[in-house]
Amino acid sequence: MAAHRAGIDWFGTSIEEGRDGVPVAVWNGKPFEFGSALHFRPIEERLAQSAERGVDTEVLSLLPPLFRYDRAAGDGVAAARDLNDELSELTTRFPGRLKGLASVALQAPDAAADELRRALALPGIVGVTIGTHVAGTNLDAPELEPFFAAADEAAAFVFIHPIAPRDRGALDAHYLRNIIGNPLETTIAATSLLAGGRAHRHERIELCLAHGGGYTCAAAGRLRHAQGVRAELRDMAPSSAQELVRRFRYDTLVHDEATLRQLVDAAGIDNVLLGTDFPADMGQPDAAADIRANPLLTSEERDAILAGNARRIIPALADEGTSGKGR
Repeated sequence: MAAHRAGIDWFGTSIEEGRDGVPVAVWNGKPFEFGSALHFRPIEERLAQSAERGVDTEVLSLLPPLFRYDRAAGDGVAAARDLNDELSELTTRFPGRLKGLASVALQAPDAAADELRRALALPGIVGVTIGTHVAGTNLDAPELEPFFAAADEAAAFVFIHPIAPRDRGALDAHYLRNIIGNPLETTIAATSLLAGGRAHRHERIELCLAHGGGYTCAAAGRLRHAQGVRAELRDMAPSSAQELVRRFRYDTLVHDEATLRQLVDAAGIDNVLLGTDFPADMGQPDAAADIRANPLLTSEERDAILAGNARRIIPALADEGTSGKGR
Protein backbone atom coordinates (compact mmCIF):
# COMPACT_ATOMS: atom_id res chain seq x y z
CA MET A 1 0.00 0.00 0.00
CA ALA A 2 2.83 2.41 0.80
CA ALA A 3 4.36 1.96 -2.66
CA HIS A 4 0.97 2.45 -4.29
CA ARG A 5 0.34 5.67 -2.37
CA ALA A 6 3.79 6.90 -3.35
CA GLY A 7 3.13 6.08 -7.01
CA ILE A 8 6.13 3.77 -7.34
CA ASP A 9 6.58 0.12 -8.32
CA TRP A 10 6.65 -2.51 -5.59
CA PHE A 11 9.58 -4.78 -6.44
CA GLY A 12 8.71 -4.72 -10.12
CA THR A 13 4.93 -4.69 -9.64
CA SER A 14 2.89 -1.62 -10.53
CA ILE A 15 -0.75 -0.93 -9.72
CA GLU A 16 -2.92 0.61 -12.41
CA GLU A 17 -6.58 1.52 -12.53
CA GLY A 18 -8.69 -0.81 -14.64
CA ARG A 19 -12.32 -0.92 -15.59
CA ASP A 20 -14.79 0.57 -13.10
CA GLY A 21 -11.90 1.69 -10.93
CA VAL A 22 -10.79 -1.86 -10.10
CA PRO A 23 -7.00 -1.96 -9.46
CA VAL A 24 -4.82 -4.02 -11.79
CA ALA A 25 -1.41 -5.31 -10.73
CA VAL A 26 1.13 -5.60 -13.55
CA TRP A 27 4.46 -7.41 -13.44
CA ASN A 28 6.54 -8.72 -16.35
CA GLY A 29 3.87 -7.26 -18.61
CA LYS A 30 1.23 -9.59 -17.11
CA PRO A 31 -1.90 -7.95 -15.66
CA PHE A 32 -3.92 -9.28 -12.75
CA GLU A 33 -7.24 -7.62 -11.95
CA PHE A 34 -8.10 -7.30 -8.28
CA GLY A 35 -11.51 -8.52 -7.13
CA SER A 36 -12.89 -5.13 -6.10
CA ALA A 37 -12.42 -1.37 -6.43
CA LEU A 38 -12.23 -1.24 -2.62
CA HIS A 39 -8.78 -2.79 -2.14
CA PHE A 40 -6.92 0.51 -1.82
CA ARG A 41 -9.50 2.67 -0.10
CA PRO A 42 -8.44 4.36 3.16
CA ILE A 43 -8.07 1.85 5.98
CA GLU A 44 -10.22 4.03 8.24
CA GLU A 45 -13.16 3.55 5.88
CA ARG A 46 -12.62 -0.18 5.85
CA LEU A 47 -12.55 -0.39 9.62
CA ALA A 48 -15.70 1.70 9.92
CA GLN A 49 -17.51 -0.66 7.56
CA SER A 50 -16.21 -3.69 9.47
CA ALA A 51 -17.49 -2.25 12.74
CA GLU A 52 -20.91 -1.68 11.18
CA ARG A 53 -20.96 -5.35 10.17
CA GLY A 54 -20.04 -6.63 13.60
CA VAL A 55 -16.39 -7.52 12.99
CA ASP A 56 -14.16 -6.20 15.76
CA THR A 57 -10.82 -7.62 14.59
CA GLU A 58 -9.66 -8.38 11.05
CA VAL A 59 -6.72 -10.64 10.22
CA LEU A 60 -5.21 -9.33 6.99
CA SER A 61 -3.22 -11.20 4.36
CA LEU A 62 -1.64 -10.35 1.02
CA LEU A 63 -3.59 -10.97 -2.15
CA PRO A 64 -2.21 -14.40 -3.24
CA PRO A 65 -1.21 -13.51 -6.82
CA LEU A 66 1.23 -11.05 -5.26
CA PHE A 67 3.12 -13.92 -3.56
CA ARG A 68 5.01 -14.19 -6.88
CA TYR A 69 6.78 -17.46 -6.19
CA ASP A 70 7.96 -17.47 -9.80
CA ARG A 71 10.18 -14.43 -9.23
CA ALA A 72 13.90 -14.48 -8.42
CA ALA A 73 14.51 -15.54 -4.84
CA GLY A 74 16.19 -12.28 -3.88
CA ASP A 75 13.24 -10.19 -5.05
CA GLY A 76 10.80 -12.48 -3.29
CA VAL A 77 12.65 -12.36 0.01
CA ALA A 78 12.95 -8.56 -0.08
CA ALA A 79 9.29 -8.11 -1.02
CA ALA A 80 8.11 -10.40 1.80
CA ARG A 81 10.20 -8.56 4.35
CA ASP A 82 8.90 -5.18 3.17
CA LEU A 83 5.30 -6.41 3.23
CA ASN A 84 5.60 -7.87 6.72
CA ASP A 85 7.11 -4.70 8.13
CA GLU A 86 4.35 -2.58 6.60
CA LEU A 87 1.65 -4.96 7.80
CA SER A 88 3.05 -4.93 11.33
CA GLU A 89 3.15 -1.14 11.33
CA LEU A 90 -0.47 -1.05 10.19
CA THR A 91 -1.58 -3.27 13.07
CA THR A 92 0.18 -1.05 15.61
CA ARG A 93 -1.65 2.00 14.24
CA PHE A 94 -4.97 0.26 14.88
CA PRO A 95 -4.40 -1.93 17.96
CA GLY A 96 -7.07 -4.51 18.54
CA ARG A 97 -8.68 -3.84 15.16
CA LEU A 98 -6.10 -5.33 12.80
CA LYS A 99 -3.78 -8.33 12.92
CA GLY A 100 -1.66 -9.69 10.11
CA LEU A 101 -0.60 -12.90 8.40
CA ALA A 102 2.96 -12.65 7.15
CA SER A 103 4.16 -13.61 3.68
CA VAL A 104 7.31 -15.55 2.83
CA ALA A 105 9.22 -16.37 -0.36
CA LEU A 106 8.64 -20.12 -0.59
CA GLN A 107 10.85 -20.33 -3.68
CA ALA A 108 13.71 -19.81 -1.20
CA PRO A 109 12.75 -22.21 1.64
CA ASP A 110 15.67 -21.44 3.97
CA ALA A 111 15.06 -17.70 3.64
CA ALA A 112 11.33 -18.32 4.07
CA ALA A 113 12.04 -20.08 7.36
CA ASP A 114 14.19 -17.17 8.53
CA GLU A 115 11.55 -14.62 7.55
CA LEU A 116 8.84 -16.61 9.28
CA ARG A 117 10.79 -16.52 12.53
CA ARG A 118 11.46 -12.79 12.14
CA ALA A 119 7.90 -11.91 11.16
CA LEU A 120 6.28 -13.84 14.01
CA ALA A 121 8.27 -11.66 16.43
CA LEU A 122 6.86 -8.46 14.91
CA PRO A 123 3.96 -6.68 16.65
CA GLY A 124 0.58 -7.72 15.29
CA ILE A 125 1.74 -10.66 13.16
CA VAL A 126 -0.20 -13.76 14.23
CA GLY A 127 0.66 -16.28 11.52
CA VAL A 128 1.62 -16.69 7.88
CA THR A 129 -0.23 -17.19 4.62
CA ILE A 130 1.09 -19.33 1.75
CA GLY A 131 -0.11 -20.45 -1.67
CA THR A 132 -1.25 -23.93 -2.63
CA HIS A 133 1.85 -24.55 -4.73
CA VAL A 134 5.21 -22.95 -5.42
CA ALA A 135 5.42 -22.20 -9.14
CA GLY A 136 3.79 -25.58 -9.82
CA THR A 137 5.50 -27.56 -7.04
CA ASN A 138 3.16 -29.16 -4.50
CA LEU A 139 3.52 -28.41 -0.80
CA ASP A 140 4.82 -31.89 0.08
CA ALA A 141 8.03 -31.31 -1.93
CA PRO A 142 11.16 -32.21 0.09
CA GLU A 143 12.86 -28.90 -0.69
CA LEU A 144 10.17 -27.03 1.29
CA GLU A 145 11.08 -28.81 4.52
CA PRO A 146 13.03 -25.88 6.06
CA PHE A 147 9.92 -23.70 6.01
CA PHE A 148 7.60 -26.35 7.43
CA ALA A 149 10.12 -27.32 10.10
CA ALA A 150 10.30 -23.69 11.22
CA ALA A 151 6.51 -23.41 11.22
CA ASP A 152 6.27 -26.56 13.31
CA GLU A 153 8.85 -25.29 15.79
CA ALA A 154 6.84 -22.08 16.19
CA ALA A 155 3.47 -23.90 16.27
CA ALA A 156 2.52 -21.33 13.65
CA PHE A 157 -0.90 -20.65 12.19
CA VAL A 158 -0.45 -21.28 8.43
CA PHE A 159 -3.29 -20.17 6.18
CA ILE A 160 -3.24 -21.91 2.78
CA HIS A 161 -4.92 -19.97 -0.04
CA PRO A 162 -5.24 -21.08 -3.67
CA ILE A 163 -2.93 -19.47 -6.18
CA ALA A 164 -2.78 -19.72 -9.99
CA PRO A 165 -4.92 -22.81 -10.77
CA ARG A 166 -2.80 -25.08 -12.92
CA ASP A 167 -5.37 -26.73 -15.21
CA ARG A 168 -5.88 -23.51 -17.12
CA GLY A 169 -7.02 -24.95 -20.45
CA ALA A 170 -10.16 -26.57 -19.09
CA LEU A 171 -10.90 -23.68 -16.73
CA ASP A 172 -10.41 -20.61 -18.92
CA ALA A 173 -14.08 -20.04 -19.75
CA HIS A 174 -16.89 -18.91 -17.43
CA TYR A 175 -14.49 -17.85 -14.64
CA LEU A 176 -14.05 -21.55 -13.82
CA ARG A 177 -10.42 -20.94 -12.81
CA ASN A 178 -11.82 -19.32 -9.68
CA ILE A 179 -15.19 -21.02 -9.22
CA ILE A 180 -13.81 -24.57 -9.59
CA GLY A 181 -10.06 -24.09 -9.91
CA ASN A 182 -9.45 -22.36 -6.59
CA PRO A 183 -11.21 -25.03 -4.47
CA LEU A 184 -9.43 -27.71 -6.51
CA GLU A 185 -6.06 -26.10 -5.78
CA THR A 186 -6.80 -26.14 -2.04
CA THR A 187 -7.81 -29.80 -2.26
CA ILE A 188 -4.56 -30.67 -4.05
CA ALA A 189 -2.53 -28.84 -1.40
CA ALA A 190 -4.31 -30.51 1.52
CA THR A 191 -4.18 -33.97 -0.03
CA SER A 192 -0.49 -33.60 -0.91
CA LEU A 193 0.32 -32.65 2.68
CA LEU A 194 -1.59 -35.69 3.93
CA ALA A 195 -0.38 -38.18 1.32
CA GLY A 196 3.25 -37.11 1.63
CA GLY A 197 3.08 -37.35 5.42
CA ARG A 198 4.08 -33.73 6.05
CA ALA A 199 0.78 -32.78 7.69
CA HIS A 200 1.28 -35.38 10.42
CA ARG A 201 5.06 -35.13 10.76
CA HIS A 202 4.59 -31.46 11.62
CA GLU A 203 1.58 -31.87 13.83
CA ARG A 204 2.15 -28.62 15.76
CA ILE A 205 1.43 -26.44 12.71
CA GLU A 206 -2.09 -25.03 12.62
CA LEU A 207 -2.89 -25.67 8.95
CA CYS A 208 -5.96 -23.71 7.84
CA LEU A 209 -7.59 -24.18 4.43
CA ALA A 210 -9.38 -21.42 2.51
CA HIS A 211 -12.88 -21.67 1.07
CA GLY A 212 -14.02 -24.47 3.37
CA GLY A 213 -11.08 -26.59 2.29
CA GLY A 214 -12.30 -26.88 -1.27
CA TYR A 215 -13.24 -30.52 -1.88
CA THR A 216 -11.02 -31.92 0.90
CA CYS A 217 -13.83 -33.20 3.09
CA ALA A 218 -15.65 -34.82 0.18
CA ALA A 219 -12.45 -36.54 -0.99
CA ALA A 220 -11.27 -37.85 2.39
CA GLY A 221 -13.01 -41.23 2.13
CA ARG A 222 -11.52 -41.88 -1.29
CA LEU A 223 -8.07 -40.93 -0.01
CA ARG A 224 -8.43 -43.26 2.97
CA HIS A 225 -9.49 -46.12 0.68
CA ALA A 226 -6.52 -45.49 -1.60
CA GLN A 227 -4.20 -45.75 1.38
CA GLY A 228 -5.25 -49.35 1.78
CA VAL A 229 -4.64 -50.37 -1.80
CA ARG A 230 -1.95 -48.09 -3.26
CA ALA A 231 1.78 -48.17 -2.51
CA GLU A 232 2.08 -44.49 -3.45
CA LEU A 233 0.55 -43.61 -0.07
CA ARG A 234 3.04 -45.51 2.08
CA ASP A 235 4.18 -42.23 3.71
CA MET A 236 0.68 -41.24 4.82
CA ALA A 237 -0.05 -41.66 8.52
CA PRO A 238 -2.63 -44.40 9.27
CA SER A 239 -5.85 -42.50 9.79
CA SER A 240 -9.59 -42.76 9.40
CA ALA A 241 -11.30 -40.49 6.90
CA GLN A 242 -12.53 -38.34 9.78
CA GLU A 243 -9.03 -38.06 11.24
CA LEU A 244 -7.68 -36.98 7.86
CA VAL A 245 -10.28 -34.22 7.56
CA ARG A 246 -9.80 -33.05 11.13
CA ARG A 247 -6.06 -32.54 10.73
CA PHE A 248 -6.95 -29.13 9.24
CA ARG A 249 -8.75 -25.96 10.23
CA TYR A 250 -11.22 -24.51 7.70
CA ASP A 251 -12.65 -21.10 6.94
CA THR A 252 -16.39 -20.66 6.41
CA LEU A 253 -16.32 -19.21 2.90
CA VAL A 254 -18.58 -21.70 1.14
CA HIS A 255 -21.45 -19.32 0.24
CA ASP A 256 -24.23 -21.67 1.33
CA GLU A 257 -25.87 -22.41 4.69
CA ALA A 258 -26.34 -26.15 4.07
CA THR A 259 -22.78 -26.57 2.79
CA LEU A 260 -21.45 -24.85 5.91
CA ARG A 261 -23.52 -27.24 8.03
CA GLN A 262 -21.92 -30.16 6.18
CA LEU A 263 -18.47 -28.68 6.77
CA VAL A 264 -19.10 -28.30 10.50
CA ASP A 265 -20.35 -31.90 10.71
CA ALA A 266 -17.39 -33.28 8.76
CA ALA A 267 -14.57 -31.15 10.17
CA GLY A 268 -15.93 -30.67 13.68
CA ILE A 269 -17.08 -27.33 15.02
CA ASP A 270 -13.74 -26.77 16.80
CA ASN A 271 -11.98 -26.57 13.42
CA VAL A 272 -14.09 -23.92 11.65
CA LEU A 273 -13.17 -20.21 11.56
CA LEU A 274 -14.87 -17.18 10.07
CA GLY A 275 -13.59 -16.30 6.60
CA THR A 276 -14.60 -13.41 4.36
CA ASP A 277 -12.24 -12.80 1.39
CA PHE A 278 -13.31 -9.19 1.88
CA PRO A 279 -13.40 -7.04 -0.24
CA ALA A 280 -13.01 -9.36 -3.25
CA ASP A 281 -16.07 -9.92 -5.43
CA MET A 282 -15.93 -13.66 -4.65
CA GLY A 283 -15.89 -12.92 -0.93
CA GLN A 284 -18.70 -12.69 1.57
CA PRO A 285 -19.22 -9.01 2.37
CA ASP A 286 -21.34 -9.49 5.50
CA ALA A 287 -19.97 -12.81 6.70
CA ALA A 288 -20.45 -12.29 10.44
CA ALA A 289 -24.12 -11.40 9.97
CA ASP A 290 -24.58 -14.44 7.74
CA ILE A 291 -23.18 -16.71 10.45
CA ARG A 292 -25.41 -15.12 13.09
CA ALA A 293 -28.45 -15.63 10.88
CA ASN A 294 -27.68 -19.21 9.78
CA PRO A 295 -30.62 -21.28 11.07
CA LEU A 296 -28.67 -24.54 10.68
CA LEU A 297 -26.12 -23.57 13.36
CA THR A 298 -26.66 -23.58 17.10
CA SER A 299 -25.89 -20.46 19.13
CA GLU A 300 -22.85 -22.23 20.57
CA GLU A 301 -21.60 -23.07 17.08
CA ARG A 302 -22.08 -19.48 15.94
CA ASP A 303 -20.07 -18.19 18.90
CA ALA A 304 -17.29 -20.69 18.22
CA ILE A 305 -17.04 -19.69 14.55
CA LEU A 306 -17.23 -15.95 15.18
CA ALA A 307 -14.66 -15.71 17.94
CA GLY A 308 -14.09 -18.70 20.21
CA ASN A 309 -12.18 -20.90 17.79
CA ALA A 310 -9.96 -18.08 16.55
CA ARG A 311 -9.02 -17.12 20.11
CA ARG A 312 -8.12 -20.71 20.92
CA ILE A 313 -6.29 -21.59 17.70
CA ILE A 314 -4.43 -18.28 17.38
CA PRO A 315 -3.39 -17.34 20.93
CA ALA A 316 -2.43 -13.80 19.90
CA LEU A 317 -6.14 -13.16 19.28
CA ALA A 318 -7.20 -14.30 22.73
CA ASP A 319 -7.71 -10.75 23.98
CA GLU A 320 -9.51 -9.56 20.86
CA GLY A 321 -13.17 -9.60 19.94
CA THR A 322 -14.94 -11.14 16.96
CA SER A 323 -12.32 -12.19 14.43
CA GLY A 324 -12.56 -12.46 10.67
CA LYS A 325 -10.10 -13.04 7.86
CA GLY A 326 -9.90 -10.32 5.25
CA ARG A 327 -7.66 -8.92 2.54
